[in-house]
Amino acid sequence: MINIFFLLILFSSLLGRIKFPGLNIGIHYLLLPALSFGIISCSWKETREVVKNNKTILISLGLLYIWMWVSSLNSEFPRTAITYSAKYSSYFILFFAFLVLTFRKMKNSSLTFYYRCILYLLQIIGILGFLEALVPNHWIFELLKFPSFYPQIGSIMQNPNQFGVIMGIGLCLSLTLERQKKISTIELYISEFIFLISLALSASRNAWLIFIFGLIILLIYKIIDFKKMIVILSLWLLCIVTIPVSTYRIGLGDSKIFPLINLFSSSPSDIVLPSPVGTALSRFALWKAAIIETIKRPLTGIGVGVFAEHIGTKVFGPKGFHAHNIFLNVLVEEGIPGLLIFVNFLVIIASKVKQANPVAIAPIMMFLASQLPDFFAEDYTFTTIEFYFLAAAINSRKIVSSNSQMQSLTPLLNSEI
Repeated sequence: MINIFFLLILFSSLLGRIKFPGLNIGIHYLLLPALSFGIISCSWKETREVVKNNKTILISLGLLYIWMWVSSLNSEFPRTAITYSAKYSSYFILFFAFLVLTFRKMKNSSLTFYYRCILYLLQIIGILGFLEALVPNHWIFELLKFPSFYPQIGSIMQNPNQFGVIMGIGLCLSLTLERQKKISTIELYISEFIFLISLALSASRNAWLIFIFGLIILLIYKIIDFKKMIVILSLWLLCIVTIPVSTYRIGLGDSKIFPLINLFSSSPSDIVLPSPVGTALSRFALWKAAIIETIKRPLTGIGVGVFAEHIGTKVFGPKGFHAHNIFLNVLVEEGIPGLLIFVNFLVIIASKVKQANPVAIAPIMMFLASQLPDFFAEDYTFTTIEFYFLAAAINSRKIVSSNSQMQSLTPLLNSEI
């Protein structure tokens, strides 16, 4: 039953645009905490032990949420801030449910089933990216997708940036699982095909940098060797110079040679994308606005969600523009105390997971790094998967001997996941 709850959580995280009949609220806001309670209710015996083993983490996270509500209640826009605080509170329940789930499974078996489920979900999202590239007005995107950024592809994620990052994480996950003999070589080849093309279709430079960062992490952990890294990067670059939208993103739109697909087409693609300089300057404008608002309210901040709803609109007009940096976003919305509590939480997490299995460590590092030039907390699929890896890393640290100070990475590669 607990596996069914997990699968339903993954599925529910995709339903961001579907509303409950008669209620102006996304169905996932209610389904995710309800299904999380389902996991907890199936594991009452383990719950007390999970709390005992992770007391420091839970206290730190609890303080972060308490301060979030303090900031929201003191906001100049309390309705917006309280609404977002209520939304984000479901993450606490979700994270605790994943802690219970991974603790229970690490104790009795392994986490391979859950990693494979996440891998297959990411493959489905990637395949839907192919569909969007071919049929951008298909009904499934009208149902599940947020506003389109076509010709950049976002599949059913909120934005091409999240989509691209998730595809890069999916490829690194498949490489690790194959190295640890949890998936077959054929499954790895299928993953490489889907994720490399989808990564190029996203035309997200943030995602591309994170993908390279992920490969470097795998190289350090000896999941891949330098030759394998060069082969993967070569295939990825071939996808970029073949697909029009990614070719234009790297500034080769006026080339007579690229994109390579035009060599086989009688009607070259006409792509229009924002200029790289323009998108870079837009981030600086958001960062500047965030700093100005922080100076005005340094103690409690402006309240959770207020920047995207009320401040970002002054910079660009449309709603939805966060501060485009996870630390700056926490600072402007929760003030200096909120940022300090958040950094303390990350330090505690880092101390707990530094010797965890690389199958969880690499995605966690990629998730965090991707939010240095962006902020993805509002994307529930992205954050749901992120919290699973975080919980898995916390509970997989038990595989390393507590009295080992300098241990080879080899045992980690073959350990149970």
